Amino acid sequence: MRKNRSIISDFAIKAMLGLFFCALLFSSACKKDEPKDNSAPETITSVEAFNLTGENRLNSLVKLEWYGTDPDGYVVGYEFSFDQETWYYTESQDSTFLFSITAGSDTLDIDFYIRAIDNDKQADESPAYLKIPLKNTPPEIIFNKDLIPVDTSFNLITLVWEASDADGIETLEQIQLKINNGEWTNISPNRSQGTIVPTTPEQSGEVSSTIHYDLSSTGGNISGLLLNDINDFYIRAIDVAGSISKEDTIPSIYVRKKSNDLLVIGANSASPNSFYSSNLNSAGVGFDFIDFVANDAKNQPKIWSPTLSLLMQQYDQVMMYANDVTFTNAQTNADEIVLEFASSAIEEYVTDGGKIFISSSFPANYDQTSGLYGILPIDSFSSSVGLARLPIDSLVVPIESSFPTLTCSSFISGLDPFYPSSDAIEMYSAQLTKNNGWEGPKNVTVKRAANGNTNFIFMSIELHKLAADQTAVQQFFDKVFNDEFNW
Repeated sequence: MRKNRSIISDFAIKAMLGLFFCALLFSSACKKDEPKDNSAPETITSVEAFNLTGENRLNSLVKLEWYGTDPDGYVVGYEFSFDQETWYYTESQDSTFLFSITAGSDTLDIDFYIRAIDNDKQADESPAYLKIPLKNTPPEIIFNKDLIPVDTSFNLITLVWEASDADGIETLEQIQLKINNGEWTNISPNRSQGTIVPTTPEQSGEVSSTIHYDLSSTGGNISGLLLNDINDFYIRAIDVAGSISKEDTIPSIYVRKKSNDLLVIGANSASPNSFYSSNLNSAGVGFDFIDFVANDAKNQPKIWSPTLSLLMQQYDQVMMYANDVTFTNAQTNADEIVLEFASSAIEEYVTDGGKIFISSSFPANYDQTSGLYGILPIDSFSSSVGLARLPIDSLVVPIESSFPTLTCSSFISGLDPFYPSSDAIEMYSAQLTKNNGWEGPKNVTVKRAANGNTNFIFMSIELHKLAADQTAVQQFFDKVFNDEFNW
């Protein structure tokens, strides 16, 4: 009996153990299928803190970086806030912030919170935090002295400047300009140049002026400009916090006033200035003169547009005499003849009702794509091989009988006859000689009219080389300025 009890007991124990392990496995299987709670992501910033004080504080343009981790999923985006109430969503892990410092304030502390968002749209319950210590940096501004007249300007002046701010150029509130003892005048912070144009250019002494950004937009009036006198120019910048830059100065610029209705621009490297001045005087025509060649061309505009246009628009008539010599544009470093630099001003001047006479030679094989062909009353030059020449004592013959015959006074080996534009009226043809098979037109002077009035005379010969008959030359000047342009 004892032996049987032992066998039964062992069997019962084994059965009970089997049931226990089954229950354990069942329980384990049930727990595996039960959903777990989602774990919130964690957010980390690239720096733990900005331990900066005093002058070492950051400027208002700050780049921040962050990243997130999630133990049971993945991060899909981030939200940042400055007050833990309003949150802004982003999927980026960095951003550059431009913080505004209150006007009149020098420093500011910004609270920045960032929290990661996981694939279950759960946000980090303890956002990363940074205290950002800011200090406003004053802006900086300087005149670009390479693009401003050296010592003399004519009737107006174009000023160029460069402004910057360590807090970001966006923080510039305004630029201010002052002339001599005049008032500070506000200029848009988006501008980097302005042309000061007197409202009464023929007046000596202090005059009111207008700031022109280009031909079509102005920045209001500015006081303090002195005509026929020395001027000092000052500039400064102000940012959104009210910080003012150091002033920069352009001192001792003489600004000449307008004295006559004719502007003469000499741009011929041979400097035949006395020829033109004496013949204008003989014709009884007063004029203002600018030499674009003398003293390393220092009187040429550093900024051709809109400077030359605004200057020419002060005059009823303009005369330009030039040649095929090239100059360097101070703004673009391009090497061109003066007429190329002046092309847009010429077009704008004539369109506005001005009257202009141009006498100039051109480089050999002149660029057939030049924009001058749409501005000067010419269609093109001959593309033939060889040369057109005008020997001494050769004649330049008028097509209109009222104009005098002009006689060549110096041998011209590379004459520039041209095909006139469709709206041009032929005035002179040359008794040229053809060299090495050259073929082409004989036209050397044409005019253009608007409403029956001559407003453009163009001569592709340097007029001072047609001075063998001085009486005829004087008659020519008289006809151009006292008859053709007298309307």
